[in-house]
Amino acid sequence: MNAPSVPRFARRADLPPALLRAARIGELLRAACVDWVAIVACWIAMAVGPSALWPLWMLLVAGRLHALGVVLHDACHLKRAAPTAASRLLELLAGYPITSTLPAMRYHHLRHHRHSGMELDPYFKPGASHRLLPAVLGRLRGPVMVIAWFLRSFFGCAALALPRLRNAYGRVFFGERSDVDLTQHAEIERCLRAEPAQALFFLCLVPVAMLWPQAFLYGYLLPLMLAGLFNANRVVAEHLHVRTTDRDPATLVATTRTHDWGLAGRLFLYPRNIGFHVAHHLHPTVAMHNLPALDAWYRANEPGYLGPAPLPAMAPTR
Repeated sequence: MNAPSVPRFARRADLPPALLRAARIGELLRAACVDWVAIVACWIAMAVGPSALWPLWMLLVAGRLHALGVVLHDACHLKRAAPTAASRLLELLAGYPITSTLPAMRYHHLRHHRHSGMELDPYFKPGASHRLLPAVLGRLRGPVMVIAWFLRSFFGCAALALPRLRNAYGRVFFGERSDVDLTQHAEIERCLRAEPAQALFFLCLVPVAMLWPQAFLYGYLLPLMLAGLFNANRVVAEHLHVRTTDRDPATLVATTRTHDWGLAGRLFLYPRNIGFHVAHHLHPTVAMHNLPALDAWYRANEPGYLGPAPLPAMAPTR
């Protein structure tokens, strides 16, 4: 099998500049507010409507929590800067409810882009794209990750005070696969400084859960677990889980998958255009609302886009 020819997408100058525009914090805040309006509307429907429709509202809430994760994901691709009131508000709206902070998302996710398919990729699931058991387990770990990242905030508070816990913090909760010492790691330090506010958010939920246990369970906790399942499914489905050795554009195209799924994709599985994942991996900083147009440009101008099979060196990991 021959490797695909070096394609045009290796040269950013070939693309219309408007397609490459990065997200803006104000746009992300508006997107998060739209998702919260939808969530609150579902909660009202659960409160006043028949209980027979609760599964529908739970699914819709789960889809919007998943969408909030995509909003925070776009924020983590912004150029790192000192926290502002806007970024703090976005973290509160789109991060804390899905058990993440902006530094945690940035540290976890950007390592995936730096090492996609390689030894240090925290998203890599050996065999998940070609064997049934790893594929199922890779998806089922989503709800487990929700619980783990809830615990992460409290463990992180302890690791903030006790540096000897920081290696466990990075390796257990973030899948850090390098042998670097994390006790004085700059990114880990940023994650740790963000944990007390995340932990405080969870502590504020305790009285809510005690006063309205049924509403908390069906309106938030179970939808959050479903959102974790949707997210884990997406991570498995969007990548060909074979080992790679470089970040060449042809390699990224060969090992990344784009999905649409229409209305079901927008509501549940691939919200806010994150399903246009090949375009996203080629240009990670491009705003989520630009991805459909960027994908369309590649389809029209690059014949090798979405097409190549894995290269011979990318034999499936056993």
